[in-house]
Amino acid sequence: MRLDQSPNNKHNRRPSATIVVVVAIAVALIVLPAVGLLAVGVLHNVTDQLNAVVNGGSPDGGTFTPKLTLADVGAWQGTERMNILLLGIDQRPNDDPDTTRTDTMIIFSLDPATKTAGMLSIPRDLYVPLPNRDQERINTAHVYGGPQYAMETIEYNFGIPMRHYVRVNFNALVTLVDLVGGVDIYVDQDIDDQAYPDENYGYDPFVISAGLHHMDGATALKYARTRHSSSDFYRMRRQQQVIMALRDRVLSTDAVTKLLPNAPQILLTLQSSISTDLSPSEIVQLALWAKDLQTDKIARVVVDESAVQPWTTPSGGSVLVPIRDQIHLLREQLYSPPVPETVTANSTPEAGRIAVHNGTDTKGLAAAAQASLQSKGFTVVELGNATGDHPQTVIIDYHGRQQYIQQLADALGVPLTAINTTLDSNSQLDALVILGDDYVPPQAQQAQPQQ
Repeated sequence: MRLDQSPNNKHNRRPSATIVVVVAIAVALIVLPAVGLLAVGVLHNVTDQLNAVVNGGSPDGGTFTPKLTLADVGAWQGTERMNILLLGIDQRPNDDPDTTRTDTMIIFSLDPATKTAGMLSIPRDLYVPLPNRDQERINTAHVYGGPQYAMETIEYNFGIPMRHYVRVNFNALVTLVDLVGGVDIYVDQDIDDQAYPDENYGYDPFVISAGLHHMDGATALKYARTRHSSSDFYRMRRQQQVIMALRDRVLSTDAVTKLLPNAPQILLTLQSSISTDLSPSEIVQLALWAKDLQTDKIARVVVDESAVQPWTTPSGGSVLVPIRDQIHLLREQLYSPPVPETVTANSTPEAGRIAVHNGTDTKGLAAAAQASLQSKGFTVVELGNATGDHPQTVIIDYHGRQQYIQQLADALGVPLTAINTTLDSNSQLDALVILGDDYVPPQAQQAQPQQ
């Protein structure tokens, strides 16, 4: 089975395979490691039923004998990089999905040779030449030729060959987040967006305070889409933040094993929200390949202020003109995730600035954490109290210093799922630690009886 074959028709759409795998493709092929949690028998059954749904049937509500096994699916035999384009469309009720503008465009790149992946977010106002057309905003490409033309436009302007696409509307993200029980996201500043649009071209105000929030699907969608008091660059970073939060949720809970047995029924409800030219078998192949992909092997790149120049068109439109040399550098970052250095648990951490806030009712917890961290070589420059109650400790990574942040998590004794990357080049802090009820200071650990 070839996975590097370009789609031949923009209307050649098939619903994706399972809700988790759909998410994996639709939000970065990052949730795909969750497939490794499945029992083989469950995957057999799900794959069989999904093929029936995709081919126009309906899932059998009773017991059945699987017809498609993992041996039938086979392993991904790809040897070259594969690039998949995620298209998030601004589809309102009664809109034709083939003629709507894209609200989100993210390139996902998988490299079987180096066992790495990456995602590159593209601003919708990027002003580029469209193949065989004049210059326009890149989000209009889908209007003129659907997913196929959007892929051609990306390849024409970025030099990145596109092989497949996944197209989702707003309902897909809302449904997905709700199905996994919501996501935990740290909001770095208050948001009060009174002009947030609703589905009928009116307003649906979005207000949320700074701090850690457990978001349902509707809230996560608003957080990912709002542009209040910020640029599209911050918006794209928030979208990647939602992607990583979704990944953390799936990998840290039993959501996968609960959802996959019901995947065919879920798929039926999402057929109008998700389309792709990847078949169920192809997606399962990719899932099996990606199940062991580590977080530090996934590059996160945004076409940001460094790579564009604001400009006003003769007709008065505000657009972003790409700086080609910088775009080339971003493409290289997509292709080459940073290679982490070998670090031992007891090695001296790099220089950095950390703030520690107490998110519990336990007095003196931040000071205890400060003393512990400084004894291990970290520099804590600020102590404070967090707003609200925090059941779990959170580490906010402001500069993408993966090894440093992982050392910090190890020093605090919290899992890597506690890390929440919120890139902010203007922050003077490298990390903010919000201590939750799960944090046990070293003194208390030593006082606990041995089991």
